[in-house]
Amino acid sequence: MLDVPILNMARSPSLAEQAADAIVTGVAAGALKPGERLVETDVASFLKISRVPLREAFKILETQGILENTPHRGTRVAMFDEARSTQICEARVALERIALKSAVAQYQQNQQHLERLDKIISTMEHAASGLEWMEVSKADLSFHREVCRASGNGIVATLWETLARHVFIIFGKEIRNERDAEIVGPQHRKLRDLIARGDTEKLHTEIERHIMRLRRKRS
Repeated sequence: MLDVPILNMARSPSLAEQAADAIVTGVAAGALKPGERLVETDVASFLKISRVPLREAFKILETQGILENTPHRGTRVAMFDEARSTQICEARVALERIALKSAVAQYQQNQQHLERLDKIISTMEHAASGLEWMEVSKADLSFHREVCRASGNGIVATLWETLARHVFIIFGKEIRNERDAEIVGPQHRKLRDLIARGDTEKLHTEIERHIMRLRRKRS
């Protein structure tokens, strides 16, 4: 289960959060399967951390619904079926529409905000050119995280972060190919340009089309 290099810990505020991110990355990459039991001692050994922060990481992910702990079954990766994935995406649409209402004004007032989006898109396009889908997914999340941060709406940003790990897992489940690599950059550039123009009406429609695109492709 744990003899795979994908479970590398990214930088996060605490060791427990790092461990939680590592587990989520493992699920997104397919190294950890839905329904798979996580043995505390094995995971702690692989991540080279003590069991105290790992238990905290488990609790974080249980609270977020990514792990499940049941009597006599231990801690297991939650199931991510199509219905749940769609519900997550629908919630994300609602949050990002709220964020965009405030973010648009900030982007028009501060060119540096747009430059940050441009940098993320460039990173995304570079990863897509090599079909590095995990890096594409990280850049995709970074783009939308920036928009939520720019909104100045702390509640939306907090709720979006709660969904972000779920979204990353959903990205890992999607079947992507060369065609997706060609369009992922332009899709985000279109959103960026609509933000720069302050076209909130088109953004309201486009953000739903953008977020739900892979759900519709699978239906």
